[in-house]
Amino acid sequence: MNTAPLFILAPPRSFTSVICGMLGQHPQMYGLPEVNLFAADDYEGLGRLYRMRPGFRHGLLRAVAELGLDGQTDENIDVARKWLDEHHNATTADLYRDLVEWASPRRLVDKSPIYVYSPETLQRMSAAFPDACFIHLTRHPRATCESIHKLRGVVAEGLDKMQVGEKARKLIKSRYDRIAQVEDPDSMWLKPHIRIMEFLEGLPDSQQMRIKGEDYMSDPATYLKRIAEWLGISTDNVSIEAMKHPENSPFACYGPPSAKFGNDPSYLENPGFREYKPRQDSLEGVMEWDADVTFSEDLMQCAMYFGYS
Repeated sequence: MNTAPLFILAPPRSFTSVICGMLGQHPQMYGLPEVNLFAADDYEGLGRLYRMRPGFRHGLLRAVAELGLDGQTDENIDVARKWLDEHHNATTADLYRDLVEWASPRRLVDKSPIYVYSPETLQRMSAAFPDACFIHLTRHPRATCESIHKLRGVVAEGLDKMQVGEKARKLIKSRYDRIAQVEDPDSMWLKPHIRIMEFLEGLPDSQQMRIKGEDYMSDPATYLKRIAEWLGISTDNVSIEAMKHPENSPFACYGPPSAKFGNDPSYLENPGFREYKPRQDSLEGVMEWDADVTFSEDLMQCAMYFGYS
């Protein structure tokens, strides 16, 4: 059985959290939180990212605690942090291989959004796992950009409800302030998708699949079976039914206080699959948050290539 990871590639707010959670509930798969490992060559390099964005380490700490130490407790999170610090010279590929080994024989599913913002990151993934498979997930650019724009408000409201300290509040807010800058839809939607397509051009067709997120969310049973067939894993009714319950993942909730996050806060608040009603979005017209912002011609051409109008 191929144990090379399955990576979901898409900008933020593209249904990645729920789809990763669903695929990870297949008996032969294992859905990760946002581990962000391939954002640097080695763990020491990741340290520079963590100093700017401390929350980016939460998913990795939770994954090491769950897979390597049998549970996400504050004690295990502390052990995971010390273990990672002791391996500061390790390559991120080697650390990822540890996760693969600990999850074996189940196959990892990873949807860390940071991966699509750097061609070097994508190349690290392919170099570490030449047999890895990739799902290129799309969502209508208007829905994507509007969702990112609204994220600030959702995060602010969620922070008001959550029992977290001031440090944690600043940590989450800093992360989502950065990705919520949607005044330039090309940067938030077009450039990541172009980067993904350029990367996938160098891979065999058998290792890649493009899926419109709206189609998947409207008919998950069909797409879950199609993905399972592509990956060569079981398509029986028990496996398909298991994938309809992403809320059963050990990462579909907040973690212990020392590593509380590691995924989209709205998903952590409500991780179950909910009936999806497609929107009727248009590529024409101004953005709802700024009447001076419209989609560029290049963005519209790319969106139409994906089947949007």
